[in-house]
Amino acid sequence: MEVTVNLPENIYRNVSALALKTSREVEDVIADRIEADFCVENIDNEKLVASWPDADVLELANLNLPEAQSERMSELLNRQQEGVISNVEKSELEIYMEIYNHATVRKSKGILEAVKRGLITSPADLR
Repeated sequence: MEVTVNLPENIYRNVSALALKTSREVEDVIADRIEADFCVENIDNEKLVASWPDADVLELANLNLPEAQSERMSELLNRQQEGVISNVEKSELEIYMEIYNHATVRKSKGILEAVKRGLITSPADLR
């Protein structure tokens, strides 16, 4: 996506100097900085979750992959373990693993907040 931004002269000078110092294009330096600043992992999710109502916190704490995704991921993991997984299936498995890892991190934040609020005493209290 292409976006045009008007930068103050001093900021452009600083970015240009950094680009020159690192032998990169100004656009690349700006894009990298924006990506780093607005990356999902850098957003303070704990503060965000802390502002949610109890029902939403419990829903997050109970987060699970949809059954079809979970079954397909298990199938792919089994194929990988058996050594009969294709390259396409490996790529598919990598995607499922990223989704699973992201969901697990989010779920853990929900569990942490639920415990802090006294909604549950441990993950064993979840459905």
